[in-house]
Amino acid sequence: MTLNEQDLLKKYISFSLGTWLRTLISFFTTPITTWLINPEEFGKATMFTTVYSILLLVALLGTPNSFLRFFPQKSEQEKPILLWSSVIPPVLLSILVSIAVFIFRSSINTFLVGTSDSKAHIILIATLITGIFQTFNLNLVRSKGRAILFSAVQVIQSLSQVGFILLYALLVSRNFYALLYAQLFSNVVSLLVGMIFERSYWFPIKVNRKLVLEIIKYGYPFVFSGLVWWLLHWIDRLVLRLYTNFSEIGLYSAAFKIISAMNLFTTGFSTLWYPFAYEQYEKNPENQTIFKRVLDYVAFLVFSAGFLLLSFKDVIFLLLARSYRPASAIAPFLILNPVMITMATVVARGIDFSKRTYWFIVSDGTAALLNLAGNFLLIPIFGARGAAVSTGLCFIVVFAIEAGVSKRLYPVPYDLKKVYYLVAVFVFSATLHTFSQNVLVPILSSALGLLATIFLYRSEFSKVLFTAVDFLKTTFHRK
Repeated sequence: MTLNEQDLLKKYISFSLGTWLRTLISFFTTPITTWLINPEEFGKATMFTTVYSILLLVALLGTPNSFLRFFPQKSEQEKPILLWSSVIPPVLLSILVSIAVFIFRSSINTFLVGTSDSKAHIILIATLITGIFQTFNLNLVRSKGRAILFSAVQVIQSLSQVGFILLYALLVSRNFYALLYAQLFSNVVSLLVGMIFERSYWFPIKVNRKLVLEIIKYGYPFVFSGLVWWLLHWIDRLVLRLYTNFSEIGLYSAAFKIISAMNLFTTGFSTLWYPFAYEQYEKNPENQTIFKRVLDYVAFLVFSAGFLLLSFKDVIFLLLARSYRPASAIAPFLILNPVMITMATVVARGIDFSKRTYWFIVSDGTAALLNLAGNFLLIPIFGARGAAVSTGLCFIVVFAIEAGVSKRLYPVPYDLKKVYYLVAVFVFSATLHTFSQNVLVPILSSALGLLATIFLYRSEFSKVLFTAVDFLKTTFHRK
């Protein structure tokens, strides 16, 4: 193993501690939440999250991308100015968005929770504003490479959210408000923690008008790609809202909640990978080997995790309340989301390096249109399972387009034959897990998929195992 490979693996393990802890917290608390909140109330909270995510995307105006791009170029004295110059535009835009939400509160509340007589719009406005600051809070810590603090903020946000859900559900009411208030409360708590540790960046407030314009100019194109990305990720819930009820949406969301463990893996990896990839390219654009090797490791990890999750999904869903257990058949194709997107995070960097970022709009837009058509076709027949099938398959489209384009723009010799072979095996196994009435055959198919992954990436398997053991030995030896 080269020094770069081993260092990157160790750095990922260190930087992802918070992600793993959040996964562990979610694993134990999701079943508890399902025993307290029924699928219908869970479905209402999901619609709130759907609308919140699109409003946050629009309000941010692509400024987090500008912040991440400009941060390495600024001196320590300039970085606090960059932070506030990036924050101010989305805050001002969020005020306009909040006014619009308040004006149309009756229609928004009806869409979100099924009744116009609700406080959901007020919570939405407050969560939007705190969400903007929390986005930059995490990006600041991420840009500085403070792995322990980044992990701590993530864990605190997760714990505070879970704690508030439990307190509200047990002491006030077991309804969707528990989930809505918890999102707001966790934003505030984790934001305060991050601000305390990075207060020299947050205070005093300094803004550069010229820099604000530069940030907006660089960032606003990301809004369009972000909107397409949002459609790809959330269109299933919108179509489910048209054809089904809140309970079906709740089951679909519960399936996503279980899959969130792998989504956190994607988040943790991208947090490390983007700065590392840009740095490697700037230092030596001819060194393409590191990109190929990273894909090999990532493909091994995500396919292994995906097949394991498929194999044990029924056991995991037994921990949920009985009313949520039908979600077990919804989950299989949703696992393709983190599997394909994590790999796309690696192979698509050639699009960034060549500054042909419009290809992201092409890939996401194509997948979003196919997903829209697939949802309208499959949801009336299969309900939430149809939504999962359509959504999962569309993430394969995203990967295929971005991998093909990126290889032409930045010809890294990725071994994509292994990837597509395992994708085919995964789709076959997920189909069995979704529609087969037999219990043994689907589990056998995913177990064979795991063995195939280990065989194809046997070198990566041994090296990852060695690095993990070495990391643990070093950690305990220090203690």
